[in-house]
Amino acid sequence: MKWINAKDSLPNIETPVIIVIGGNVCIGELRWDHPSYEDSYEAYMYWDDPNDDGKEWEWRDVTHWMPIPELPIEDNN
Repeated sequence: MKWINAKDSLPNIETPVIIVIGGNVCIGELRWDHPSYEDSYEAYMYWDDPNDDGKEWEWRDVTHWMPIPELPIEDNN
């Protein structure tokens, strides 16, 4: 698998992927927030850590991403 430049393409919403942010490799997923409690609030995109609810990053801070490879299948023979 190859890294995908986030300027060229983004993953599907709420799909965990491997991301590069601030020179570090993490697991993240792209999300949309649609505030509805006031008309003046606009929807916005952000990256979130699917394993640590509440840890989020600006969507522009992620430079590259790639799908998470499938786990190897263990052979019990």
